[in-house]
Amino acid sequence: MVDVFVRAIGITGLTVGGWLLLVRLGPESVADPMAGCAVSYVYDGDTVALDCGAEAEMTARLVGFDTPETKSPGCAEELAHGALATDRLRALIGQGAVRYELRGRDKYDRLLIALQVAGEDVGARLIREGLAVAYDGGGRIDWCARLGAEASAEDGAEDSPEDGAE
Repeated sequence: MVDVFVRAIGITGLTVGGWLLLVRLGPESVADPMAGCAVSYVYDGDTVALDCGAEAEMTARLVGFDTPETKSPGCAEELAHGALATDRLRALIGQGAVRYELRGRDKYDRLLIALQVAGEDVGARLIREGLAVAYDGGGRIDWCARLGAEASAEDGAEDSPEDGAE
C-alpha cells in the first residue's frame, strides 16, 4: 500500500513538474509544426501551397473565411471577384512576416491554417475589404447568387433619389 502511495506521489510530481517547466519555457519553446514553411503559391483567395523544406509541398486551406472560386467558378462575376481576392492575398503575403497556425485537416486532407501577415489575420482583412465572407466550413456558398444580390442592391441604391431631390 505504501508502495502505491509513493508511486502516485512520484507520478504526480513529475506531471506537475513537466507542466511547470512548459509554462516557464513558454509556448515558443514547443516545436512549431509550421516553422520553416513558406507560401510557394496562391491558388485562390483562401487556398495556398506551402513549402516546408524536406516535406513535399502541401496544400493549405485558410480558415475562418471564404472567397469566390477561380478554379471552377459558377459565373463570370464569381471568377472576377475570385481573381481580386487572389491578387489581394498575394499582395498581403508580400507585405510582412507571415505566421501560420495549424488547425487540423479538412475532408480533402488539406492542412487547415490560420494565416497572419505582420500580426494581422488575413481573413479578417479580406472580409473587411469586402473580398471574403466569414465561413466555418459549413455548406458551400453560392457566390453567383450572393454577388448578383449585392449588384442588385448597389443598382437599387444608385437608382434611388437623393434626400430632398425630386
